[in-house]
Amino acid sequence: MKKTILLIVTCQLLLAGCQPAIAQTSKGVPPHAEQKFIKLAQIAMTPSSMINKYEGLLMQISKATPDIYYLLLRGETYEEEIEDREKLNDKDFALAIQETEGRLIYELNARKGALSHMAIESLNGQTELRKLNLAGNRTIDDEACKKIAAYLPRLQSLNLYGTSVSDKGLTYLLDLQELRSLHVFDTKVTWNGANEFRAKMESISGNDDLEITVGHGTPPLGSIKHGEFLKATYQKNVDLGRLDPNYIGRYPEVKAETGNKKYEDDLKKEATDPVLDLP
Repeated sequence: MKKTILLIVTCQLLLAGCQPAIAQTSKGVPPHAEQKFIKLAQIAMTPSSMINKYEGLLMQISKATPDIYYLLLRGETYEEEIEDREKLNDKDFALAIQETEGRLIYELNARKGALSHMAIESLNGQTELRKLNLAGNRTIDDEACKKIAAYLPRLQSLNLYGTSVSDKGLTYLLDLQELRSLHVFDTKVTWNGANEFRAKMESISGNDDLEITVGHGTPPLGSIKHGEFLKATYQKNVDLGRLDPNYIGRYPEVKAETGNKKYEDDLKKEATDPVLDLP
């Protein structure tokens, strides 16, 4: 309100100094000045941006791809007092997506908020979204996985760390044929469920390049395609004699090269001589 009053006073002062020869409206205000005032008043009364509210960022991915964007939304607002901080919720998330004005989002980071499956509905139509990070949103569940698969068919990286997704939710993601990276650590997903999902992605969806992170203390679930490549490369090197498959440490020790300066000698020299011998 104070900003609006200040703008009105400023415009009135500007109008007071105008020459009589300038055309005026029925209210005695020059047309261009009245339009400027209306525009300034609208800006003053515009609600705060949701992207700014959550200290977010909307920017182009690169100059080479000016039509796709990266969107960052913090999980909560910044306030000095913890009790005054507000978690990113479904409603504010939807408003933030609206503020992008239809721009195509390539990567979206919305961690540690209070988002649920309802937030995913706001992404309907974002067909270019490749990377989605929802880590730390405990209310993201299996229903969210169903909507992610339906609305974001070209997703390549999905971070569900610290959510409530279970093995059932993974079954909904089988349609994501381009998925390359999936993080489900600290969720209800089991290692057996993740391993079975990876196998189904290969046999059903034809995706053999998926890597899944389940958590500490479990065998890695790397890309099947990359694993086969490593095995083939190792065997090729064995066949060429570059590797010994029965290596038992019988190779001779490598002798240190002679003529190299020692670290201690360099320290002594630095005490009296310059580090660099400049001309």
